[in-house]
Amino acid sequence: MKLLYVNNTSFLSGGGGGEERANEITKRLAANGHEVTVLAGKTDPELPNETVDQGRRFRHVTCVPVFVFKYGSLGYFLSRYLFAFVSLPIVIGLLYREEFDAIAETMTPYPTFVVLAAKLFGVPIVATRHEFFDRSCYDVYDPLTATIQLTVQNFLRIFEYNAIVVPATHVKQQFVDYGVPEERLTVIPNGVEYERYRRPAIESEPGRLVVVGRLTKRKRQDRLVRVVRRLRDEGSDVRLDVAGDGPARERLEQMVEELDLDGCVTVHGFVDEERKIELLNRAELFVFASTQEGFGIVLLEAMAAGLPVVAKRLPVYEDFFVDGENGYLIQDDGSGTDEFADAIQQLLDAPAIEEETKARNMRTAEHYSWNAVTDQTEAVLAATIA
Repeated sequence: MKLLYVNNTSFLSGGGGGEERANEITKRLAANGHEVTVLAGKTDPELPNETVDQGRRFRHVTCVPVFVFKYGSLGYFLSRYLFAFVSLPIVIGLLYREEFDAIAETMTPYPTFVVLAAKLFGVPIVATRHEFFDRSCYDVYDPLTATIQLTVQNFLRIFEYNAIVVPATHVKQQFVDYGVPEERLTVIPNGVEYERYRRPAIESEPGRLVVVGRLTKRKRQDRLVRVVRRLRDEGSDVRLDVAGDGPARERLEQMVEELDLDGCVTVHGFVDEERKIELLNRAELFVFASTQEGFGIVLLEAMAAGLPVVAKRLPVYEDFFVDGENGYLIQDDGSGTDEFADAIQQLLDAPAIEEETKARNMRTAEHYSWNAVTDQTEAVLAATIA
């Protein structure tokens, strides 16, 4: 198949779980012999306009002048917001010059206008939607992003996508209730290279906690910092590694200083895959307080590394995580630290239960692989062409 993948952020410049998923799938599709072109926003000014990476042809769309990137995260977010508009004539040009068998739009986090071009040229289009948005998204996103998400989410009802892929059963049901025909929805979970994550040669350190994720309001790393402060006040020698970067970093680092946690909480910023794996294997527990996720791939990665997990309860975890068996899911409004701290301390105080949970989590992660996810995605794409 000759495939066009469209995403507002390049897979080659970090991003979140959605970009990671698309990156892993497109690598394997290319390895399987498919011709893959990726059209993405230039959210990093250092990205080349065109390049080939692991069998995929990348074309990066410049959405803002380079100087805008000097103003913190302004360049990144403007590029994401403007990509839908700037990319449309480029998509039309690509479809005019080349014959693609199918288009895959990965929607991280919202749709572009590529569906209009797909319909114009009669090319099948498959959307991957990572989560469903309702008005609660105003609680976790800035007003502009939340408004865009709620507005353009209607594309999934208005336009007849040939197929819509979602990562969890819960998300599928939300879209069915929203009015999207069930026959167009397919659940394909996220994957994990589970064999990479367990590193027995790296010894875990007692009391060391780790969280991985972009530093944004909805990820709530600030809450975990407060949990560490409480546990240390109660005499527990816990430390926290925070892996990730984002607009909330400065505020988070200021909080660490204000709570006198220098040396106890380390904000590492963006880390590459090897460094992330090292941090996971050094830790005793994985902690995660995010208030909204499309799947929760970082939980699976932690489980593959053999870590028990303490996370805020979200319905999307139910497909692969059992509360009390893989760790603990905290059911609260996110305003306090008591339940989180209690669950963490309970695991730290029970080595036998912790070891049992580690073994169970590694077995669970084995059921999810990127090869299986790619095979399922390949089947959906092929079905739209047939």
